Amino acid sequence: MPRGRPRKIEPEDALKAAMRCFWSKGYEATSMSDLVAATGMAKPGIYANFGDKEQLYQRALGHYVEELYHPIVEELATPGTSLRQDLRQALEKILHSIKGSGLPMGCFVLNSTFECREGAPAIGQRLQELNMERRDAFLRRLLRARDEGDLPASADPEPLANYFAGQSAALSVMAQSGLPLKDLEAMIEVSLTVLPAGSGETGNP
Repeated sequence: MPRGRPRKIEPEDALKAAMRCFWSKGYEATSMSDLVAATGMAKPGIYANFGDKEQLYQRALGHYVEELYHPIVEELATPGTSLRQDLRQALEKILHSIKGSGLPMGCFVLNSTFECREGAPAIGQRLQELNMERRDAFLRRLLRARDEGDLPASADPEPLANYFAGQSAALSVMAQSGLPLKDLEAMIEVSLTVLPAGSGETGNP
């Protein structure tokens, strides 16, 4: 019997599949054969729709940023009930975007940050920018808390922002290592203890 026509692969579906492939394996370890298998799109189709491997990675990274990364970062900048609760909520959202989401383990940005510095400097630069965006989102929230009296005037927001950005990365690494969810949630509560005594409990009306 004659074979039916091959199923048409929508570029958007292929891009999502490529994102998951890069996320799971990292940039360097992902081959074009892996991408063909993941997307169901032949090499000529990949090149026609997305360009070469580096261009496809950039597109996949852009999709991740718009759909998953920026919503978390932007929400942190939105006024909430208190500094402590906003920080807790941001870290919980990062955690639950990693654990039990059905997505590959770890952070898509962190998973490729170090390997791309040498092999793909343009990608490495973009990943570093995204890591700083996350740090800067924490910094803006902490600065606003200090201005509003939700953080003591004597507190230095910059090291605190570095710390909480580091905690978000640590959650990703520890989730990838298999640490149970309850222990990861406990990490968040411990991290909040670095806030100065009496700060971040209630926001100003």
